[in-house]
Amino acid sequence: MLALGPIVMMVGFMMWPVPDDVVGQAAVDILKDADMNMILVSGFLTGTGVLMMFGSLFLLSQDLMANSGKMQRDMLLMSRMGVMFAFTVFYLFFATSMESAWLVQEGREGFTPEEDNDVALTVTNIGNHIWGSMPLAWGTALILLGAASVTGNNTPKETIEWVYALPAVAGLCLMSTYLTDLDVFFFVALFCGLPIGIMLLTGHLKIPGSESE
Repeated sequence: MLALGPIVMMVGFMMWPVPDDVVGQAAVDILKDADMNMILVSGFLTGTGVLMMFGSLFLLSQDLMANSGKMQRDMLLMSRMGVMFAFTVFYLFFATSMESAWLVQEGREGFTPEEDNDVALTVTNIGNHIWGSMPLAWGTALILLGAASVTGNNTPKETIEWVYALPAVAGLCLMSTYLTDLDVFFFVALFCGLPIGIMLLTGHLKIPGSESE
């Protein structure tokens, strides 16, 4: 899931009809003319990728707890709380976007298109405001996960094990988007678990404290 989750989410994200720099009524207008089947496929792929990505981070922190000291276990526990909050933010954002598409394309019985458009605009704006909390929640979770993975009993004994610090670097980059507004940091956070997943799959890396080679 660490290796494939970000890729699945990225495919779904790229299929979404609304560019990430379009908000408000402009976003609603694009959804109004978009193919609903494409929106559903994009939402399914994105939702699956998000579940895989955040689920893998949650499970990784669980595995790391076995060999961690008290401070690292506390950090991993708080990281898991942040991961679940960020997971919720992702789902709420795409759920509100899909709801907006349904409102402007299908509408509600007894309501005019103008009324449905107004509700869709409100729902879209709420989703965008919810999305604004994503860098803080996800960034904090990644920093705590990365720090706990390379400190205390989990201090790397081999150079390659420092790859566990990548989430902390990605978290700092992600939180800096409040100052720099660089979208590239989002992708750094998105794919920070990919090297860890690949190395675990190929046997070049193991969970700290694990007896398996």
